[in-house]
Amino acid sequence: MAIKRIEVKDFLVFKGEFAADFCHGVNVLIGGNGTGKTTIMRCLYELKGLSTHTGGVFFEPSPINNLSNYKDVAFQRNWGNVFTEGQINNYVYVPEKDILEHAKGLLSFIKQKQTGFSALYEDVLIAAQDVPTQEQSKIQKSIGQKIAAIIGGIVQWEQGDGMFYTIRTDGTRIPFAYEASGFKRLGYLGLLVASGQLQPGSVLFWDEPENSLNPELIPDLVNILLELSRNGVQIFIATHSELLASYFAVSRKKEDNLTFISLYIDNDSGEIKSDTDDRFDLLEPNNLKVEQIKLYEKQIVKGLNGDA
Repeated sequence: MAIKRIEVKDFLVFKGEFAADFCHGVNVLIGGNGTGKTTIMRCLYELKGLSTHTGGVFFEPSPINNLSNYKDVAFQRNWGNVFTEGQINNYVYVPEKDILEHAKGLLSFIKQKQTGFSALYEDVLIAAQDVPTQEQSKIQKSIGQKIAAIIGGIVQWEQGDGMFYTIRTDGTRIPFAYEASGFKRLGYLGLLVASGQLQPGSVLFWDEPENSLNPELIPDLVNILLELSRNGVQIFIATHSELLASYFAVSRKKEDNLTFISLYIDNDSGEIKSDTDDRFDLLEPNNLKVEQIKLYEKQIVKGLNGDA
């Protein structure tokens, strides 16, 4: 019940051939701007609703001969091939841009193609408006309580006025337009968990989850995502945060599936390449670590020159 591999050729930022393998748990994509982190996740998300069968309207079984390595199905599209293992129950995408505060009336506009928003944002709004499952499982309760403790309440969709609110523990209703940006993203995650969209066999894509999040909350976010992965949710994260990636490295348990993927542009060919490791400190190149070292060296030089 996971995406195992992607192969891309001459598509958008990917010039020539590119391939990457993924784990069942958390996959952390790092790399500079324009190295394809978001592109990979959007390509994988296009499988939404189509990966439980072959020969559908858009996808056909791939003629690739190495299917035995992945046990299940390869889907082929004009941008390449994606290998999956087992049936994936649901695909959920959390984009970089927040959309819930603009929910009122926006969904109908998107459906009527009266805006410049992509279909992805239609999916986001529909997912957010789903109702909580009647009986919350142990994992739903656990994560829901953790998020409620962080943001000081729960997020609800009010169908009557078409808006999202944070309902504080004291009963105060905060319209999403006035909610802290970091709390909005955590609140949306809480909605997905409560409505059962992140059950075992689901795939979660999250583009830059660290955006607007106070650094002190990153360990909490990492622990929540690891908890989801231990309960059968495959996770893809694109990040520019060395702090976020490092917390995954130090917070993982021995049995956790965790893969770090560094995307970079090869100086000789100009093509995007990748390095994959289950240890963040062994990635090469690692632009997040490099910049931290550069900053540290500049601080030392400044101190030695008496400018500190």
